Parts: sequence; structure tokens; C-alpha cells
Amino acid sequence: MKTSFIIKISSVCRIIKRSFAISFFLIITFLLYSFISNTYDIYSYYFLMNLIRTTLTFVIITSMILVSISSKESVVDPTYAADYEGDWHHRLIKSNDAWDITQGRKEIVVAIIDSGVDFSHPDLINTQWINVGEIADNSIDDDGNGYVDDVYGWDFISNDSNPGPTSSDPVNWHATFIAGIIAAPKDDFGVVGIAPNVTIMNVRILDVDNYVYSYETFGDAIRYAAENGADVINLSIIASDNSSLYMDEIEYANSLNIPVVAATGNSDLSVVAHPAKSDNVIAVGASNRKNEKADYSNYGEETELVAPVGDANEDNIRSTVPPDQYGTGWGTSFAGPQVSATIALMKSLNDSLSVAEIRDILHKSAKDLGDPGHDILTGYGLLNVLKAVQAVLDPSILLPNDSTYQLLAILPALITLTLVVFRRKNSCG
Repeated sequence: MKTSFIIKISSVCRIIKRSFAISFFLIITFLLYSFISNTYDIYSYYFLMNLIRTTLTFVIITSMILVSISSKESVVDPTYAADYEGDWHHRLIKSNDAWDITQGRKEIVVAIIDSGVDFSHPDLINTQWINVGEIADNSIDDDGNGYVDDVYGWDFISNDSNPGPTSSDPVNWHATFIAGIIAAPKDDFGVVGIAPNVTIMNVRILDVDNYVYSYETFGDAIRYAAENGADVINLSIIASDNSSLYMDEIEYANSLNIPVVAATGNSDLSVVAHPAKSDNVIAVGASNRKNEKADYSNYGEETELVAPVGDANEDNIRSTVPPDQYGTGWGTSFAGPQVSATIALMKSLNDSLSVAEIRDILHKSAKDLGDPGHDILTGYGLLNVLKAVQAVLDPSILLPNDSTYQLLAILPALITLTLVVFRRKNSCG
């Protein structure tokens, strides 16, 4: 149930007037400080903008609270999924806050190269990528990409245009589970994906024994995704070798400005598995509810981020399971998709971001865990979806926020106050 929330025009006017007055004061103070100190650079500009933004936010929120108290009305947001509170990972990585900025765009495509997604699941029926250049079932390669009738992706195991999971496949749920983590819609049932409005490209590469048929096939699958519209490629797959047969295709995807995300592995070893170990891949480990490395997650110097999945014996992350169910699962396979979905949100705001820029934002926006800075257990820290999305629009939020910077933030106001007191003292004398 949702009740109306009314703010009187007079109250809004007071808030606006108050905000303009404070902004004017801060600008004058900043100019005075710059004149006295004879310094002005881009960081000073960012500093001023952050100071004004913080102050205005405080004024507006305080005023809104006062108005809401006087109105004696409330708002209940009915848009979260009914079981949303069970999806604890959203709270840890602040993806629910990021949805106020963007929930993604249908034009942004995440390729899941895995066991095949079951799009008949009610939470996934509207997330499927469609190759608009291909005509279904006419036995013609209409778009000339080398794959006949690939309207819904490609199955590199069966070598056909039906990449959905096989019922006899013991991992038939794996890709479907990943798809829910990324793109399940924000509605009134089930689960919610981190990027609920993006599209999923379905590429099957795992056979019934959970193996990749060959490295050459693996490479072909990566190239297929890269050349057919993927904006980010998710590889929740472990390979035993760093064969150039697929590593070259990952590098090719990067050259097209397509980030590749992979899992670090599930053996609690100080060795990051392939392909995550590659410099051209964003390596993601798993964390638990306490923001510690999950008890099974592989780790090493190549680890860049961790995302919350839970320890093996915890209440783990929930997602979609074929044909129409929900379940929990653990493993770094379900940490990587959270980063892939975050990249999809970032590209929804700016699809020209380079792979290097995306990685830089992800690193600097992460919540530092363990030893300060990058460490082998958790990389740069816990994925922070909200801050990563905000940084796309305002890179200044990634500037240092230590005590020295905070002191500088109030220095202009202190100088102005000192001058005012000094002038009044002299006028009284």
C-alpha cells in the first residue's frame, strides 16, 4: 500500500531559497580562500563541488524531514520483490541504492558463457537477447556471422541454435542461477537481479559432465559473444590451462572494449584459477556475510574484487532455478556475475567507458577489506555497486576522503568566520 506524500509549495520555496543562500556563501568563501592562498586547481574545484553538494544535501534532507513530520504521512515502496529481504547480498553491495540511479537498459547485453540459460523461468522470460539480424528456422545464415538461425544465441556443445540447458545435464541450473543474479526483474515476486533491466545473451559451452569441450570451442564462444553485441562477458568457468586458443579471444574482446569477468575458483587455494588469472580478465572471489573471504574462495595477487555469496555452510545467495523455482548456491561462480551486472549498470549510463576505466572505477569504489589497499585475499575489497554507478556520473567521488581532506573541506569556512570575528572585534574597539 502506498500513501500520498505532499509537500506544500511554500515549504519547497523555503528549501530552495535556503539552498541558494548557502551555495552563494560557499562560493564566496571559496573564492576568498583561493585569493588569500593564491591557489586554484581542478582538485580545488572538485573540493568546492563536493562541499556544496554535501551541504545542500544536508539542508534539503533536514528540511524534508521536518516537512514530513509536520505532514504526518508516510510512503511505503511496494516495488521490491516480496522476498527481497532474503536477498542479503543487495544490502552489502548497495545495489538496491544504485537502482535509484539506474536499473540498466535493455540495449546493454551481458553474455553468459556457461551451461545454457532456461528463459522459460518466470523471472527470466523478458531478459533474453534476440539476434534481430537472423530469421528463425529458415536454415539460412541471414546476418552472415557464420551461425545459422542463431536467433537466441548458440550451443557450442551441440553445435546448434538452441543453447538452453539439457535436462540430463547435472549443471543445467548453473547458467540460469547466474542469469537471475544479473537480470531478474524488480517486481513483486521471486528475486531481483543487480541489473534488472539489462539483456542476457545465452551461449552454452559446458557439456553434461561440466567440462568445456575444447579450448578452441571456448575461444569460439568468446568471439561469438564479442562479435554479436555483448557489452560484458561473464565466465563462471574454471579452465586447467591458459591456452592461447581462448586467451587470444579474451584479448580480442578487450580490444572491442568488452570487459571479461571470471571466478577465482572454489578450492581455498592461494592460486587464482584460469581464466581469471589473466591480466585481461577481472578476477572476482567470494565473500561471506561478515565481509570476509568465503571459506572456499581461491585468492592471490590477481584477485581484484570480492562479492557476497556466503560460506559453504551459510545461508547462501538466492537465485533462479529451472524450470520455475528458486534456490541457494555457493561458489565464486556467483560472485563474478555480481560484478558483470555492475558493469552493465555502469555501461547503461556511459557505454563508451573503456575496460581500463571500468576496472579503475571498480577498484577505487570498492569497500576496502582486510589489509589497507589491495591484498591477496579480497583484492581491492567488496564490490560497491552504488559508488561504482555514482562514479560514472561524478568521478570526483573517488577522490581521497581521509582526515586531511576533510580538514581542508572546512578550512574556507573557518577562515571566513575568523575574518568576520576579527572585523567585528576591531569595529567594537
